[in-house]
Amino acid sequence: MIHQLWEIFVENVDPLSKVVHVPTLKPAFHKAVTGPRKDIPRNLEALMFAIYGTAIMSMGHDECQQRFSEPHHHLLLRYTRATEAALSRARFMGTTNLPVLQALCLHLLAIRDICEPRALYTLTGVAVRIAQVMGLERDGTYLGLSPFETEIRRRVWWQLKIHDFRTAELCGLAKFRDLDLGAERTKWPTNIDDDQLYPSMTSLMPAENKATDVLFVAFRCEMTEFALGQVTRFRKQGLNVNQWDLDDSRHHDKGEVENAVKELQDVLELKYLRYCDPSQPLHLLTMLVGRYGMNVVTFLTHHPRSLASMGKVSVSERQLVWDVSVKLLEQHNMVQTNDMLKSFSWHAPYFRQWHAFIHVLDTLRADPLKTDATKAWRLITSTYDNTPAMLWDMKKPIHAAIGNLCLKAYAAHEVASSTSNMSLPSTPDFIMQLRQWHEDVKAKRQARSAKSSRPLEPAVQDVDQNVTPRDPSAITSADEGIMSQPQDAFQPKDSNGGDTSYLFDGFDYGQVGDTGMEFDLMMPNDYGMADSSLEPINWEQWETWLAESNVMRS
Repeated sequence: MIHQLWEIFVENVDPLSKVVHVPTLKPAFHKAVTGPRKDIPRNLEALMFAIYGTAIMSMGHDECQQRFSEPHHHLLLRYTRATEAALSRARFMGTTNLPVLQALCLHLLAIRDICEPRALYTLTGVAVRIAQVMGLERDGTYLGLSPFETEIRRRVWWQLKIHDFRTAELCGLAKFRDLDLGAERTKWPTNIDDDQLYPSMTSLMPAENKATDVLFVAFRCEMTEFALGQVTRFRKQGLNVNQWDLDDSRHHDKGEVENAVKELQDVLELKYLRYCDPSQPLHLLTMLVGRYGMNVVTFLTHHPRSLASMGKVSVSERQLVWDVSVKLLEQHNMVQTNDMLKSFSWHAPYFRQWHAFIHVLDTLRADPLKTDATKAWRLITSTYDNTPAMLWDMKKPIHAAIGNLCLKAYAAHEVASSTSNMSLPSTPDFIMQLRQWHEDVKAKRQARSAKSSRPLEPAVQDVDQNVTPRDPSAITSADEGIMSQPQDAFQPKDSNGGDTSYLFDGFDYGQVGDTGMEFDLMMPNDYGMADSSLEPINWEQWETWLAESNVMRS
């Protein structure tokens, strides 16, 4: 099983992360597997378990059951907990050891879809601080390091920072708030093949304009460099940190951003895309991510939150935002459904553009007969098919809120179709499940109201008078053992401080999950009635719901 997990990691995870150098690590890995366990260094042990965890994370539920005869969530829980224990043994909080940091970096990948964004953002901050203590924020050429170590450190640093940027965004924060643009900052990973890197090398080969082993990582860094260029421009205009993001249309020239996007497209075409072969999965993914990234920039530049503050908005502006939102749904679904990209589909959920999905649903609610509405509903159906947790895990605020909005949009769609004498296909399964969830919540709400309206009865205390309160000083050695157990440093907590271990245990894929009282306010009184108020989306509220949710994969 260990050898299988290694191969899965090399095939599924390494091409998209490049946190470790596989040719160098492989001999040490196999030596550790075949040798006595007591001889495995603690840093390598942590790295090995992190590799197992990311390998499991990258697999689907059916594949896990087929290959290992165990459910995906059981395996993921086992290996992520083993990684946490190994990191603790390696004293990761005070480490200056690169393999330990690599293990932590991979662990963040393994848990990012099951950990609440705020908790993940905090843990990512710990990893970034560890990296800073190790000097990774300065390029190795200024520290006198070897070319090999310099390049590996670049890969680890930018994997962490790009992850940090996205996690901040999911928490509703400015992405680039702590960016260092100094002359000695760490350079981008070099676009060369892994076999051109080796520990004894005396100089680093120059980057090549071609598709290499590090193609996807180099491509993402190129797009990040574009975003950082926009940040630099905003700084020069004297804007504060909260105005750096592109979606604040009051503080940037859309035409200027669009010209910059065109320049970026030309650079990506010249350096990478012209060398991509769409018959190769990694190349195809890179091409799709490139198009997706360009559309994300366009969406953020024309973000629908700015439409409410623009007064009268042109038809062309609204159509542009709609078109790019539908494209984002289409491209994201393509990554998750294309058979060629099956081994890389794990990468997609974390980068779903939730705001585009919300805007599509909100537009369909307000204008059910919108051009391409049929296509949009097909993509929404596909999104629910690809992410079943959006139905069975309604404890996540973003799932509950989107489910509510989806019901409103579909109700408007039914009314408009009936009014226009249009034939309706059978109701999609996900709509029927959402309606059942709504009815369950409605019934629970009514039961609570009925219970609260009954007069309170005197409480009956059944106390054994012979029981003497325990003397706090009479603590046994067994009690001390239990009380002294360290709390799991990685155990995620929900927004109320409660244990969220249910993310791993007791999954029920066939039922719509229970939901708490805090989500009642999201629910309409009757999903069958069209919402006539059509109030503008409160984006700050949606960002709060997103920050309090994880984005569990299918």
